[in-house]
Amino acid sequence: MYARSKLVISIVLTLIIALAIILIALYPGMQYGIEGKYNFVVGVGTHSNQSSAISALKDGILYYRTDISLSAPQEEALSLQHSKYGAHYLGILDYDTLPGGFSNNDWNLTAWNESVSAAVEAYPWISSWEIWNEPWVPTFQKGYMNGSAYNYYQMARSAYLIIKAAEPNATTVCFGGAPIGSYSIYQWYSKVWSYGAAKYCSAISIHAYPSTVGPMNQSDVQMWSAWISKYEALTGKPIWITEFGIPSGSNASVGYSQSNQEAFMVQAFNLFNKYPYIKRVYWYDLWGLSDGPVGNDFGILNLSNPVSGKPSAAWYSFLSIYNRSMSKG
Repeated sequence: MYARSKLVISIVLTLIIALAIILIALYPGMQYGIEGKYNFVVGVGTHSNQSSAISALKDGILYYRTDISLSAPQEEALSLQHSKYGAHYLGILDYDTLPGGFSNNDWNLTAWNESVSAAVEAYPWISSWEIWNEPWVPTFQKGYMNGSAYNYYQMARSAYLIIKAAEPNATTVCFGGAPIGSYSIYQWYSKVWSYGAAKYCSAISIHAYPSTVGPMNQSDVQMWSAWISKYEALTGKPIWITEFGIPSGSNASVGYSQSNQEAFMVQAFNLFNKYPYIKRVYWYDLWGLSDGPVGNDFGILNLSNPVSGKPSAAWYSFLSIYNRSMSKG
């Protein structure tokens, strides 16, 4: 009887282990447990997709990041989200804020200052502003923001003075998403800092994207940790991760999936939680920006149906992490 009982127990344990292995293979996020508490504010990028934003707001998500334009439809939509639901926006002052938008390649510092002033006036309830988006990307080097570290410093300085004059308690976030892993771009930001940017930046912004289609390996984790620490050592400022993410699907690459997206999300949030100077973390993106013909779908709330906002697997992990974060007080 004893031997028989041991055999039954052995069979049951084997089945349990086999089931666990199958579940982890199907749902990689299971091996990265959601922690009990996240010591930063959690948010998500929206890029003005209103149907998904309203759906997220109804689920209690209140922190967002988006490019700020001076168009009447965006002003109306964002102001409604703030007044009706209590939405908080990190507003990006960039090419979309300037007259003519992304196609405008001929503007100077005076035009920049006028645009910043107009944005602050149009959105008086926004108290967090990010200065440009990825100034190191050639496509985003337009007009006065021509790739010069000094010009970027001047833009950050003047924007800070305008914003603080209107709201002394406002937060200005510099760097516009310094990338992890590039020493040459780090040197460019070091130049920005050498001009005296510390006086005009409340925090700095980092963008973190992996080279993998799923969870990072140990060397990737170590690399991320090293670069996050390097930027904190350079600036001594709070760090905001204003973009991080991977697609759940792609027309050009294989291996992306909802389960891999979810696993990476939880792994990265847990990594950021190790650093007390990381104060905000924004997932990219709420809805599926396709990156043109590449078709990279970063969205977590519209994977199957962008109109109704059908969630991906990662959405539920995002909700759980959000509710364990400083976003909920």
